[in-house]
Amino acid sequence: MIKMALSATALVFLTASAAQAVTAKSLGQFSDWSAAAYGQGDTQRCFIMSKPSTEEPSSLRHGEVFFFMQTSDGESDTESSFQTGYDFAKNSVVTVTIGDDSFRMLTEGNNAWLDQLEREPALLAAMRAGSSMTLEARSVRGNITTYSFSLAGVTAASRMMQRCQAGATQS
Repeated sequence: MIKMALSATALVFLTASAAQAVTAKSLGQFSDWSAAAYGQGDTQRCFIMSKPSTEEPSSLRHGEVFFFMQTSDGESDTESSFQTGYDFAKNSVVTVTIGDDSFRMLTEGNNAWLDQLEREPALLAAMRAGSSMTLEARSVRGNITTYSFSLAGVTAASRMMQRCQAGATQS
């Protein structure tokens, strides 16, 4: 789990602006999900993240792979993202499947974001209700990759993320 926390810090560095040095503060480990925060006061962001339990095809090198959800000041309360250790195919889509629910993420480089921000609450609700989440992507080399994430602990982690953000906005 220490490796996951260190990886979370690296992930925050990758997603924050280059001019901003950031260090993540752990808020706890909740089964397969970690909660953390970076920044202070009005600029504080709280997030949850997890690594996949399986990566297919297993014969490929996937690099560091994470699913990440952080608090937002935008229309939605959260912003979801997916990061891999390789670049996605240009103009490709990542498909997220949780039970009967399906979501699309748009790609750029090695990152993907939910294509319809208004679906962020539905994604979080599906994650909280589900037991596993599968993401399917296509690499720049044309390889189809599939990742399975356990959703054990996502409800507790997301509640911690929301409490963290509520505390930040009251400061």
